[in-house]
Amino acid sequence: MPAHRFAREELLRGTPFGPAHRHEVRLQDVDAAGVVFFARHLEFAHDGMIRLLAAAGWPVPEKLAEGAPMAPLRHAEGDFLAPLRFGDAVLVRAVAAHLRETEIAVGFRLAREEDGTVVSLVQLVHVFVDPATFRRVPVPAPVRAWLRGEAHAAEG
Repeated sequence: MPAHRFAREELLRGTPFGPAHRHEVRLQDVDAAGVVFFARHLEFAHDGMIRLLAAAGWPVPEKLAEGAPMAPLRHAEGDFLAPLRFGDAVLVRAVAAHLRETEIAVGFRLAREEDGTVVSLVQLVHVFVDPATFRRVPVPAPVRAWLRGEAHAAEG
């Protein structure tokens, strides 16, 4: 089953929901050209996903300790639109969500805090699995309910 993909315009124009994640670009985030290394954009969005799941009633550290279903990453992609440099602050906001029976897709918009310039668009797809067998399990009810109410996500 292919991963759900959001259209670029959907992420550029989407209404933010859930908690914002603010990250100040550190020296170790930049490459030899002095701009944020592309993989860091995915890392920043993943940090946003952890906060989003916590807001949905699924605090990842606690759930992992309990042996509850976990949600490994199945797909990640990014569009890089403008550079970030050491010292910049970036705001990561979820702007789109899509639910399937066993997975969630969330689109994030990353913007430079100082001027609001959108620097990247990131999409993450996580599949919920049983930690013992790695077999797919339904998206936990709290996450499903929260995304339906907050993000107005479509079933698919």
